[in-house]
Amino acid sequence: MIDVVNIKTALNAFHVIREKGEKTSTGYVYKGITADTDFDGYTIYLKADYVTLTIYFHNKFDVDYANMKELTMFLEKLLSITKS
Repeated sequence: MIDVVNIKTALNAFHVIREKGEKTSTGYVYKGITADTDFDGYTIYLKADYVTLTIYFHNKFDVDYANMKELTMFLEKLLSITKS
């Protein structure tokens, strides 16, 4: 499992995306990142082209990514969203 994901940053980015993003049929989209939840809101999804970060209850998470470069770019974008 990858351990470079800062869950606090990801959750903050999720909040910003929901506030500033455009609502679509797949969630809220802001700066190329899509934020969505499952039906009860306990699981959230942050998605880009080649990366999906799933955060579960109690801040457990899974991350699917094509390669480390894509993951790094995704995490940098999440960080930049929290600063916008």
